[in-house]
Amino acid sequence: MRAGKTLILLATLVGAAATVLAFPWGQDMVRSRAVRPQTQMLVPPPNTLGVGHPRIVDRADADKQLTNPIAASKEVLEQGRALFDSLCSVCHGADGRKVGPVGQNFRTIADLSTTEIQAYSDGRIYNIIREGGMNMPGYAETLSPRERWAVVHFVRSLR
Repeated sequence: MRAGKTLILLATLVGAAATVLAFPWGQDMVRSRAVRPQTQMLVPPPNTLGVGHPRIVDRADADKQLTNPIAASKEVLEQGRALFDSLCSVCHGADGRKVGPVGQNFRTIADLSTTEIQAYSDGRIYNIIREGGMNMPGYAETLSPRERWAVVHFVRSLR
């Protein structure tokens, strides 16, 4: 007798669940307007900061406001050199003066030893590394802020 009541209760619950899923509101997500990934990027409100991340400034502000917080040392230059070799030398060449194997596919690749590039502020070089340039990809997701500053030190050593 008790098993019969349990069976009836179970059948009722399964039937109710099937009924709810069959109603039109069970298909709302299926029938909704599809938004393709990265087609409607929302801009965060002004002055919004990511948790644990520094405020991202534009190139003009970076040129004026950012200074290298890491002191130049042998270890920092070695780290900057290693990062440059793995990420930058394919376009800028091993010494930053010549065009690397990938850079040959582009019309202009900056010679990082020129007085024009060396006249850039540390903040501007940092911003170019982070955000990229005309043909250059940005390395914001690849390099940590400390690694970017190490590359800035290495670029400065190319004078």
